[in-house]
Amino acid sequence: MISIIRSAQLRLLVAGLVCSGFLFAAGPAAGTPAGDGVGIVIDGRVITIPAGDQPAFIMGDRTYVPLRVVSENLGAQVTWDAQNRRVIINTAGSPPAEPPGRAGERQRVQIVVNGQVKEFPPDYGEPFITGLGRTVVPCRAVGEALGCLVFWNETARRVEITPPPPPPVSRGGTRAGALFQELAGYRTNLRLLDGTLINSAELLDLQERDFSAAELAHLQTLLAQLRRYDREIRLPDGTVIATDQLTIRGLALATADQLRAWIAAETPRIRAKMERELGREFLPIPDLAELYLRIGAEYGIRGDLAFAQAAKETHFWQFTGLVQPYQNNFCGLWATGEALTGEESHNGADPTRVFLQPGVHGAIFATPEDGVEAHIQHLYAYATTDPLPPGKVLLSPRFNLVVRGCAPTWQGLNGRWAVPGTTYGQSIIQDFWLKALEHKQS
Repeated sequence: MISIIRSAQLRLLVAGLVCSGFLFAAGPAAGTPAGDGVGIVIDGRVITIPAGDQPAFIMGDRTYVPLRVVSENLGAQVTWDAQNRRVIINTAGSPPAEPPGRAGERQRVQIVVNGQVKEFPPDYGEPFITGLGRTVVPCRAVGEALGCLVFWNETARRVEITPPPPPPVSRGGTRAGALFQELAGYRTNLRLLDGTLINSAELLDLQERDFSAAELAHLQTLLAQLRRYDREIRLPDGTVIATDQLTIRGLALATADQLRAWIAAETPRIRAKMERELGREFLPIPDLAELYLRIGAEYGIRGDLAFAQAAKETHFWQFTGLVQPYQNNFCGLWATGEALTGEESHNGADPTRVFLQPGVHGAIFATPEDGVEAHIQHLYAYATTDPLPPGKVLLSPRFNLVVRGCAPTWQGLNGRWAVPGTTYGQSIIQDFWLKALEHKQS
């Protein structure tokens, strides 16, 4: 039987995990970026940082928070072992643990939680020591560090950190009760720690003893992420539908004018973010609304939702990731994190309109229209096993790599189109598409 951590202990453990999701800079102190009026809210409480101490701030494309402030407000004790260059985190209720030796690793900063060295991917940003002598860490990895849900509230300009919900009470090997029941209600795909993809409804057929303590904590984190989204959505005409039932195939609800109005309303915010926070030139947003609706209709795909997905994938066509604007790649096709070699197969896609060039992240499409159609085709591959409509030329170089028909709904893309992608489909629907629908017909 798996031992379930009590709620209070879990909350304190989170503090260590929040801190342990990062690599700490080993270099000299750096200057502190200008304050940006960024607030911190932890478990619903606004955190007050004393005057003269290190506030949260935005630098580049990341929000940084002071390590000690976040950790201690979650109940952990954090100390800096300067001699061995390591951050030592001990949670309340855990006896002080002797960190492991550091032979041969004097230049690398370790993170030690309750005596155990934590290893995490290095691509979360670059933590550093500010001019005030405070260690700051980027927020990007907090939600992935088996602990808190971290949300950037753009409107309020603050970091909101929410500990996971308390675990269910053990019931002697029976189903884990509240945790499994609530997750099952979302009927969504979940990636387990070993990479296995399951639908949350399957948890009702499993028992607590089927999961390790780490897996149960992981499920708690996934639930915290899912709670940001509603299980049902209300359309402008008053129709209420379950989020998990919104299909990829179907008729678009938003008009081109509504999509344009939505983009126009978002443009000042996106421009300010690019220029003020990221220090980058704002890129004019291309008018692709008509293309998405027309081509989507030709394939029976909801073009308005595909347009919303493109907005999400490209950060409103600012291309802040690896894909570049000239590629006409609006959904990240073949952008896997590794540059192409140029030797990849086109897998049946037209090589005169689709290009796979060495050193480039993702496919290149000859025209914006080809890029839109490739996007629609890729959604078509997920949504149905039907062949392409008559007369259509294959443009998605990964069309034939998809398990055809595996995701007929937008929520079905979770863990498939995006990995881990716990709330990928929900975000497309509720963070983007519904906002477009709010704009009146002109």
